[in-house]
Amino acid sequence: MAEILRFSVPGDEGQLKSLWEDVFRDEPEYIDRFFDMLYAPGMAALCELDGRIVSAAYVLRLGDLVREGRWTPCRVVYSYGTHPDFRRRGFGGQVLRMAYEASVQTGYGVICPSESELFDYYEGFGYSKCFAVSEQDCTDVGLPLTGSVTRVTVRGYAALREELLHGRTHIDFDIKPLEFQEAVCNASGGGLFYIVTEGDRCCAAVEIRDGRAFIPELIAPSASRYNAAALAARCVKCQNFTYRTPPRPGDEAAPFAMLSAPAVPGETLPGWFGFAFD
Repeated sequence: MAEILRFSVPGDEGQLKSLWEDVFRDEPEYIDRFFDMLYAPGMAALCELDGRIVSAAYVLRLGDLVREGRWTPCRVVYSYGTHPDFRRRGFGGQVLRMAYEASVQTGYGVICPSESELFDYYEGFGYSKCFAVSEQDCTDVGLPLTGSVTRVTVRGYAALREELLHGRTHIDFDIKPLEFQEAVCNASGGGLFYIVTEGDRCCAAVEIRDGRAFIPELIAPSASRYNAAALAARCVKCQNFTYRTPPRPGDEAAPFAMLSAPAVPGETLPGWFGFAFD
């Protein structure tokens, strides 16, 4: 069999979309949106076997890693997978190595493991844990809540997000990935929101999944998290909701994403990754 490792070229899109659907079972609308809004030829590291693309990973310019007062370009290795019929033959590892090396050429590389056991696997490619998340599943029991929820533009969301994350290691997203997240939210019936509750300013990205409000990013003071999330859920007419938020000391937190550099000694708070586009 003729095995070729390379980066994508114009004309690969059809096979790449088919592979994505076979591996992740995402809706074609989501896959098309990614290719329309974020993909460009050369972005995918891939393995081709006898003319068939069997493994791929996308190297996406994400934004800047804000760390210790410095902004460093950051690229994420995204949607890494191998067709089920071709796994355990080394194709995926070669593709991931290509993608990792491409991601760190001009700055940091990041990756968001889809399963907890993958953290150890990715450490073998040079990544280390850096980002964590606190995630809560809640039900709105109908208690009176004070506050307001306002839909905001991508640029308005980005500006408020940076203000609220000041002083924490985090990803400062470029506009294009934020526009993609907004499109995903809007397509589901959600959106990007500015929330004020109990005098606190908050921001949230809201998707609706199977009748539940899923909030992949809620940035709010600890005391206002539930109120802010519940107000956002009410805005999109959902009683049940899940939110992810930057962990604070004392929170239950789980590893979320990894960085191509070790943790900085003395960092007291884990970094905030934000959107995993999952």
